[in-house]
Amino acid sequence: MILILFFVLFCFFAFLAEKMSDDYKSLSLLFVCIIFAIIAGIRDESWSDTGAYLINFMDYTPSFRDLTPINKPYGYTEKGFYYLGVLVKSFTIDSTIYFLFISFLTFYFLYKTFCQYCIYPFWGICVYISRFYLLRDFQQIRAGLAYAIVVFGTKYITNRDWKRYFILVFISSLFHKSTLIAIPLYFICMINVKKIHIIIGIVLAFVISINYSDIIMTFINNNASDMMIETYTGEKFIREYGLSNPMIYYQLFLLMAYTFAENRMKLTTEHYYTIRNAYFYSTFFLIALSCYTALSGRTSSLFATLEVVIIPSLVFSFYKNIRWVAYLGIALALSVIFYLNMMRV
Repeated sequence: MILILFFVLFCFFAFLAEKMSDDYKSLSLLFVCIIFAIIAGIRDESWSDTGAYLINFMDYTPSFRDLTPINKPYGYTEKGFYYLGVLVKSFTIDSTIYFLFISFLTFYFLYKTFCQYCIYPFWGICVYISRFYLLRDFQQIRAGLAYAIVVFGTKYITNRDWKRYFILVFISSLFHKSTLIAIPLYFICMINVKKIHIIIGIVLAFVISINYSDIIMTFINNNASDMMIETYTGEKFIREYGLSNPMIYYQLFLLMAYTFAENRMKLTTEHYYTIRNAYFYSTFFLIALSCYTALSGRTSSLFATLEVVIIPSLVFSFYKNIRWVAYLGIALALSVIFYLNMMRV
């Protein structure tokens, strides 16, 4: 209850903070990101996944001085994240500093994202804290860092700067291989995707989920080991929710609202079409792979992060004299999502 109250108060602060001057807003945004990075970094060791990362750092991660070719990480295979631990271990064996280092690195890219993409950055933080903070920065810290890097790099798609975009995707994949799913987005955004294409794509995703889930499951079950996704295809995750997963319809609502408010939304950011296409890409996977709750959630989660841009933009679409209604509605919705995520951890 105390955490829920804190989040509600933070939403109220976000409402007030957006009225600050630009200088104060920038400093306040940086301060808030630092605070949330510290909170995540000094979390209790009882949090899910924290124990595995702790064991990896304390027992399996050497310093650069002691590093040998036979050293390898415990519990995951990505060497990039492992070498971040090696870097920290070369200076200290304090696990709190290790978690703080990862947390600050993640929030650095999130801070840059809020500054460059969000019309209302403090509401962007509210969305992130409600939707992703507890599950990523306290648990899936490799994914949290990797996703933050890719989301920050989406601007390079708009600018057709394929070298920087693919470099960032490659770097992020060294922390979590799931970010390789970001590669096709660059080519999708080279196509003139229109509203009708998005509607057809969503219908196709439902058709695939309803009529071809058995084929998908057979293929994935036969190749899960080679694709290193066994963690997300276990028996308990098969058809856990399916098309009854409420997040499908939550994302679908946001996608449709963002898509059909195109004329208004494209005024909020030059990256509108890239963001819209990325969120469509995310929602397509969430629906098409719904026979695997964990796998569909993980493949869609990367670009679902762009809700930190989409939701504040939707607030902007309201006329100023009734914008308070949007603030109130979003604060209530985000508080509910924050509460539901608390119940999951």
